[in-house]
Amino acid sequence: MVMLNEDTIEKFIRENKDKFSVYRLPDSHLEKFLFKLNYRIRHIISIVPYLFRVAVATVIIFLASILIWNNYIRKDRHIVTLKNKITLSHSQNNIS
Repeated sequence: MVMLNEDTIEKFIRENKDKFSVYRLPDSHLEKFLFKLNYRIRHIISIVPYLFRVAVATVIIFLASILIWNNYIRKDRHIVTLKNKITLSHSQNNIS
């Protein structure tokens, strides 16, 4: 297998410069190119609804996991925090 690097490609282009301007593409080339481009774009567009559904499901699962962790799994959910103690002591002092 021939290894092409930048220098060999540049040398090839310089040596064959006149051949690049003479070569004419077949008439059907543009039609084939547009057909392939249209197929690829259609393929990408056909995936978009599925990607959107996956994104929505991911967000829902993420939010549900946060809610479940916060309400059922978190160990310190019943522990009185310092902020709650200060609020409770102030409210009791104001009542007395």
